[in-house]
Amino acid sequence: MPDFWIIGPIAWDLALYVDRIPTSGGFVQAGESVERPGGTGANVAVALSQAGGRVHMVGYVGADVAGRNLTNTLTAAGVDVDHVKVLPGRTSSVVLLIEPDGERTIIGIHPDLLHTITIPVQAVAPGDIVYFAAWHEAFTSAAQALAAQEALVTSVPPGTTPAMRYLLGSRNDFSAIPEEASAIVTDGANGATVYSSGRIDHYPAIPTDAVDATGAGDAFAAGFLWEIGRGRPLAEGVNLGLAWAATAVGAKSSMPNTPA
Repeated sequence: MPDFWIIGPIAWDLALYVDRIPTSGGFVQAGESVERPGGTGANVAVALSQAGGRVHMVGYVGADVAGRNLTNTLTAAGVDVDHVKVLPGRTSSVVLLIEPDGERTIIGIHPDLLHTITIPVQAVAPGDIVYFAAWHEAFTSAAQALAAQEALVTSVPPGTTPAMRYLLGSRNDFSAIPEEASAIVTDGANGATVYSSGRIDHYPAIPTDAVDATGAGDAFAAGFLWEIGRGRPLAEGVNLGLAWAATAVGAKSSMPNTPA
């Protein structure tokens, strides 16, 4: 099994469970609120580590209590945090408004500084899997260098298409389907569609009672990457991703609890 390198946000979440999203100027009372660790990069890293993978997190936290809590959470899950930088100021934080059907609206609070981090290209071995859980144009040269040294590079859209083996994202993330890389497009309860080698294949979602969709896409990405890391076919990666996503939406959590 190759090592996994996850490059992306590490965030502290404030989840508010509401009956509805208020209209402009309106008011809504949260029925429940909870603070919890999250961030798309951290979510994927923890899921893969729980499954038994060797996972390296690349990102940043702030020099505050939330940053220490998040670093401790990653370490406790078995994730290597040697490449998590501590930057002056506040840790990334978001507010989640979660409706009764599990759908969530995300509001970022602090500026995104992910583009300022250094990607440890030389530490990545040939055959390792690199996943950009968020993309900035500043990552382009590093992504190309990683692909040149035979790492398997994947990303959320738009990514650097010539360097990417797979692009993973929701339907709203794709402005167009790339021709160079295989595109795995998720669409919530509608499942996932794969565009690869001139084929279009649809995979239905696994029926489940959704209570919180936070982290479902991250769980899908982790499941997909896990099977790819095991050398399994793309279809098996999609199916495991859908299974892990179904488990994620059934729990009130940002970080997926990876099924055995």
